[in-house]
Amino acid sequence: MKITNEKGFPEALVKAVESDSYSKGSADRSVTGLLAPPRQTALLDTHDGEIVEDVSERTFALYGQLIHLLLERAGEQSRNAINEKRLFAKVNGWTISGQTDSLILAEDQRSWTISDYKFVTAWKFRRDKFYPDKPVVPDEYEQQLNMYACLLHANGFKVDALKIVAIYRDWSKLEARRDSSYPQLGAETHDVPLWSEDKAKAFIEERVRLHQEAEQVLPECTSEERWQRPTKFALKNNATSARARKLFDSKADAVAWAGNPANKMKPGWMIEHRPGVNVRCENYCVVSDFCEQFQSLRNGASG
Repeated sequence: MKITNEKGFPEALVKAVESDSYSKGSADRSVTGLLAPPRQTALLDTHDGEIVEDVSERTFALYGQLIHLLLERAGEQSRNAINEKRLFAKVNGWTISGQTDSLILAEDQRSWTISDYKFVTAWKFRRDKFYPDKPVVPDEYEQQLNMYACLLHANGFKVDALKIVAIYRDWSKLEARRDSSYPQLGAETHDVPLWSEDKAKAFIEERVRLHQEAEQVLPECTSEERWQRPTKFALKNNATSARARKLFDSKADAVAWAGNPANKMKPGWMIEHRPGVNVRCENYCVVSDFCEQFQSLRNGASG
């Protein structure tokens, strides 16, 4: 991959991105690589030397380096902690690697807690208004940490807890006061459900199988993998309204609802067509230029 600086970012940021030391080691896939769409990873392997990406699209990768500095400053030599430990295991003939941010030894010195640090936007951990003390952990984080636990088990570690340390890069004290579902602190620790060893092993084996098959026959990305937002029809009070009164899957449904006197729509209402979009493909996939599926979707040929 070639890194450019077409947007004129400061040279220090350019060098920091270019010198990123992340590596999956001598492995076929890393845990994070297995969680990526198989099609995307297969295309990345094929076209890595052709990909050009601007440094402005890579600054998010610096957050991992910031975690390294954070743990280093906290004291990497703590007697009861192992920081940034990379482990390997054989799964279906492939070598899989994963690097945990921090492993904390329990007081009884018989088991470990995996802690993973995330620089994320606050919306990632907004509370359910009915259960304000129990934010839902995103699926990809639960999967990632349980795959780490699987690697640890394979290397003789006993794991009894998983935690996400979320550092909210856009946290607002004013928003926290206004909205009880918003994270109430700028950084929080969240418990992650710990799967059984059998469930974690089955999951990682399935991800390996999917990626191995993608090297033979390129699959299509699912709507979930594309982060697809479906087409909607927004009913608005008037043309200048910033927000929709209600969203519909079809224009006919919007017209029918607006035409019902019980819904009390005033004259001047309008319907705004909001085309569907594949968010990952459009904004977050470095191989989209090489992806026939995305080109077909963008040209309206399918999906």
